[in-house]
Amino acid sequence: MKKAMALLFILVLAMSVVASGCISSNGGGGTATTTSSGKGITLVIVTRHDATIQYKTKQLFLKSAIAKEYHITNLKFIGVPEALWPQYIKQGADVGWGGGPTLFDDMYKMGYLQPITDQKILNLLGTKIPTELAGMPMVRKDQNGKVYWIAAALSSFGFTVNKQVLQKQGLPFPHKWEDIASPAWARDPPQYGIADPTRSTSNTRIYQIILQAFGWDKGWRIMTIIAANSKVYEASDAVRDAVINGEIAAGNTIDFYGYTAMKQNPNCVYVIPKGESIINGDPIALLKYSKHPQAAQAFIYWVLTQGQAVWMSPDINRLPIWGGIFNQTITQQYASVLFNGKFVGKTYGQARPALLKAYNLAIHSKGIPFNDKEALATVNTLQYYFKATLIDTNGPLHEAWIAMVKALKAGKITQAQFNKLEEELTAPIQFKDPLTGQTTTLTEDYAKKINDKIATDAAFQSQIMQEWRTAAQAKYNKVLHDLQSMEG
Repeated sequence: MKKAMALLFILVLAMSVVASGCISSNGGGGTATTTSSGKGITLVIVTRHDATIQYKTKQLFLKSAIAKEYHITNLKFIGVPEALWPQYIKQGADVGWGGGPTLFDDMYKMGYLQPITDQKILNLLGTKIPTELAGMPMVRKDQNGKVYWIAAALSSFGFTVNKQVLQKQGLPFPHKWEDIASPAWARDPPQYGIADPTRSTSNTRIYQIILQAFGWDKGWRIMTIIAANSKVYEASDAVRDAVINGEIAAGNTIDFYGYTAMKQNPNCVYVIPKGESIINGDPIALLKYSKHPQAAQAFIYWVLTQGQAVWMSPDINRLPIWGGIFNQTITQQYASVLFNGKFVGKTYGQARPALLKAYNLAIHSKGIPFNDKEALATVNTLQYYFKATLIDTNGPLHEAWIAMVKALKAGKITQAQFNKLEEELTAPIQFKDPLTGQTTTLTEDYAKKINDKIATDAAFQSQIMQEWRTAAQAKYNKVLHDLQSMEG
């Protein structure tokens, strides 16, 4: 009887192991799994990448040997704003991909990333994948050396110019940020475009670059005049489209938006402000509650190797993190997805000489000394202060600035009076600190002090943003009043 019960127990145990559906697969740095019913894995990828990148990635990856080895039969992309990432990460999304280092550092700080452990991926670092480029980190490690995100593409930051509109408006060609922050670019309606930093990680990075290029005080003054000369858009792709369509003469763009604009409209040119920009890595990461961590890391490995070809598509125009992709030969399968069947047997560099040139220019460009740690320490405050004082109150700011420039051109005020008004317009606002009740200004130290609180305490965020809006609008209205007094 005991022997029969033992045999029954062993049989039940064996059946439970089979039902669990665990199938081991050597290689690729981990264990692949499928269900006992034979259904494959669907990887869930939270992303800021657009539909074109998603579509071409899915077409190529699902036919790869890696997808077959790990039984990955579908990729489900979820394209949502940064604020919604935690929601999907908690629900078990597997991979975070695209959106810039600010977004990924936020997720890292909040504990929503887990270390990448696949040895095949780690072996790429320092060989195929640089750990640093142009002074910027391409890998995020903790103090123990664990890797939390890796750059999957490169980005530079600048502006895209529509030369035809520029000529029509009689505007000077801009080469640097301060060229735009000048009376020469004062137009009504505005001819420059910026995006809300709370909705655009690329524009957030641009504002961080300006602050570090010019210093905290001067940087905010330059951004104030740029905003005064700008039409505000909710998202960065809307700025790009406005330049392409000739709605405005120029606007903030990340590099691949600039290359896309140049492809769609030959009148467009992308400009990296000389000595006033940086090269960024656009990350990919394994998410904290991934349901398929081994398969997820297999996908990450593909993105960092074979998947670098996706950036070569003329419909995407991004700079790869692995420069060696330019020397790889294009197969029929990749040619059909990326180049409408052209360039089979040629290298990616031969197929995309302009992109290869842009890549070499980017990796050898001399950017500003950029402190990533300092940028991270103030990023949340920057986003909400910029929104409150330069986006939400853009109307009064633009009105005051245009009135000043018109008065100067008409001879109603002197250059000295104009300079005094500009100093007043761009001066830091004074506001009541909700934490102390004292009147203060936004120094860099204060920005660091409230950086975490403004992102996590909704009541505090709402209160201080209202303080900022009210103070900013009062300042712009006072400048307009002072101008009218000078005009007599």
